[in-house]
Amino acid sequence: MLSLYSKLRAEDVGALVDIARHRSLSKGIVFWESDDQLKKTCKPASFTLLPSLVTKEGFQFLTSLQPHINKLLHKVSHDHQFLAKVLESLVNVDDFIKRLYDLYKASKCSGRKGLELGVFRSDYLFHLEVDENGKESHIPKQIEMNTLACAFMEFGSKLTSVHSSILKDAGMETLTSQLPSNKVMSEIGFGFQAAWEAYDNPDAIFLFMINECDPNNFDVRAMEDAISKVNKDIVIRKKKFSQLFGCVMLTPDKKLMVNNEEVAVVYFQTGYRPEDYINERSWDIRRTIEMSCAVVSPVVGYQLAGFKRVQEALAQPNVLEKFIDDPEVARQVRSTFVGFYPLEMNSDGDKFVQMAMKNPDSYVVKEEREGEGDNHFGDDIIKLFNEVGSDKRRCAYTLMDKICPKPIDNVFVTANGFEEVKAVSEFGTFGVILTRGDKIIENFSSGHLLRTTPGGSNDGRCLTGAAVLDSPILV
Repeated sequence: MLSLYSKLRAEDVGALVDIARHRSLSKGIVFWESDDQLKKTCKPASFTLLPSLVTKEGFQFLTSLQPHINKLLHKVSHDHQFLAKVLESLVNVDDFIKRLYDLYKASKCSGRKGLELGVFRSDYLFHLEVDENGKESHIPKQIEMNTLACAFMEFGSKLTSVHSSILKDAGMETLTSQLPSNKVMSEIGFGFQAAWEAYDNPDAIFLFMINECDPNNFDVRAMEDAISKVNKDIVIRKKKFSQLFGCVMLTPDKKLMVNNEEVAVVYFQTGYRPEDYINERSWDIRRTIEMSCAVVSPVVGYQLAGFKRVQEALAQPNVLEKFIDDPEVARQVRSTFVGFYPLEMNSDGDKFVQMAMKNPDSYVVKEEREGEGDNHFGDDIIKLFNEVGSDKRRCAYTLMDKICPKPIDNVFVTANGFEEVKAVSEFGTFGVILTRGDKIIENFSSGHLLRTTPGGSNDGRCLTGAAVLDSPILV
């Protein structure tokens, strides 16, 4: 695939960058400059000057697949024996995951069968394959399934508007029709409204649990607005764990009360890292919420289902098919999987460690915890396995085939200038599922997100500056 960048004249790039930066600022595509509560200044988020090419076939395929991923995660979260087996070695080496799993077991023992809301995002890279005739194919391969605090919902949809304007400014107005609509915020707002209505108490509130410090808390503001656009009568509260000590209780019939207000829906924008739980009282609050009859997003079972160890297990022969009844759907989901190699303390685990050390450029090793960002490539894999490869610490990692997309020319627009790069794009599809037990009330795909990194980068996080925001243009 050729990039749109090849259509630009070099002398026009600087002027377009200035225009693009102004347009992004006018849309509010910004982060906080720092976590310092006394220095609340904003900085522009970095983004691509032009949208990146994504095949129409791949876009439609992944969008249509997301409801099946939603349902898969829901089924996995309710299969207690499966999760127990999959997470067994992990909980023995990771205290944080053990605490989450213990909470999951306690929730199941309590008999909780209430409403559950999943707001998920599945991320993919387009792996380059070339046949004997030199024809290129770009095959979507799954990186991970995110089940908690999925970020950058609003920025992705806003940037589509910016890119539409830039294409016009660059004399490529005819291409704007190839920018797919991205109504992620309205779809998420509908999902939140559906959950609040299903709880069936018009006086109950909607509670966002937020981080103590978060440079991207604009996401929560955007979700607030999305809810209000659907139903302005929903009362919304935002609270940190530290603000709820002594303020949370359950009634005898398991209703969740926060500051004497009944809670209909709890959405966690925090809780995916050990440091989010600043003390034992934070864990007590999470436990109280989990045991309530409020609609919780995500319940701890969903959080566990999003771990890479579950992804690894589903990729093994005949496992995925236990959760998906339709053989064609199972085939489609499996087609996005890469090879996974369990690092259990057995002969197979020993073999896979040696395999990765002999050919480290073919693999990636990931930590289980969401948001840690510690992925290992190339010589770092050898260094890691020299340290942990022979003992149980290796069980805290996942070994998988490396996905190799084709780098495409683009320009990264930053706060201080711009940079011409060869870049690869990571495509994410959002999804919403609302359930009561085995009954699915809502299940739909809810928009997309594109993030782009320099071709040699192994970090896809926008907040670190390693990746930038992007939009797909379909070809």
